[in-house]
Amino acid sequence: MLQKIYSKFIDQKSKEIFKSRLLFSLTGDYSEICKIVSGTDQAAEIRHKISFSQDGHVFLWGTGFWGDHLIKSFPDIKWQGYVDSSPRESQKNGMPVYDPQEFLKIYSGQPVFIATAFYHEEIHRQLLSYGIGEDKIINAGKLMVDLFDSQYFDLPFLPHAEDEVFVDAGCFDGLTVRNFIKWSGGKYREIISFEPDAVCLEKCRAVLKDVENLTLENMGLWSSKGVLSFHATGNSDSQIAEEGETRITTGMLDEIAGDRRITFIKMDIEGAEKEALVGAQNIIRNQKPKLAISIYHKKEDIWELPALLLEMNPEYQFYLRHYSLREAETVLYAV
Repeated sequence: MLQKIYSKFIDQKSKEIFKSRLLFSLTGDYSEICKIVSGTDQAAEIRHKISFSQDGHVFLWGTGFWGDHLIKSFPDIKWQGYVDSSPRESQKNGMPVYDPQEFLKIYSGQPVFIATAFYHEEIHRQLLSYGIGEDKIINAGKLMVDLFDSQYFDLPFLPHAEDEVFVDAGCFDGLTVRNFIKWSGGKYREIISFEPDAVCLEKCRAVLKDVENLTLENMGLWSSKGVLSFHATGNSDSQIAEEGETRITTGMLDEIAGDRRITFIKMDIEGAEKEALVGAQNIIRNQKPKLAISIYHKKEDIWELPALLLEMNPEYQFYLRHYSLREAETVLYAV
């Protein structure tokens, strides 16, 4: 099975990502994720800037989630310490945490990583105001945002037709819909988005209120029609879960689509991808839509999802691409 899947990857980059994700799933060895991350253009830009550092040491601006992942993904970098405008602790991961004034007293020209995707523009301006040169600032936050923005639509191999019917499974914040419209040049027939989280749904309704020919469904895609327990967080971690505190309606894309001819399906639904694909098997078998499917939520996804798609449609060929500086956001393209 693995040999068959491997033979379906068209380019060497996809094959390397597949091998590393497979080994990570089987062994838990994070160095395999480091190999994938190092293959991104963003990682190349980071290493280019660090190469100019006199002593090789680097500061992290921000003590949150992203800084921890940068340390894991770039273990060979000589991390010197954290900087945070409102530090809650004096040490983290065995390194000192400085407030900005303490940092400026000891700073001697090392590169500074901006380790947040949320306030990177403000921090970038702040660093410049301290007299830290542009060549010393590594805006990892912006690099991460750029990766997110290119997700699902950056492959030059994806054919585009003017009558696209696009299924967005996991609307979340509406960004994917916006990026689809940009990718399609505004030429499409219909967009059908699914979002079971009530908070995320309202966000999508607000930001996509001007989008034409959009159907926004308050439900989850699954292999059957029914009601399931759901863990609603109002962010990207919402997911179907046995211990979920709310209940959501689920449906099969095969039934919901009716007589529409679906041309492109994107799925990022926190581990429900396999069940949702089963619920779309008639579309996949008969209409052969382009697919962009998240393949990292469960360790078995890396082999189970390609095998399932080849069972449904042996004509599919695959690409893999990675869109973050950590283990998340690997996408399987089937064309």
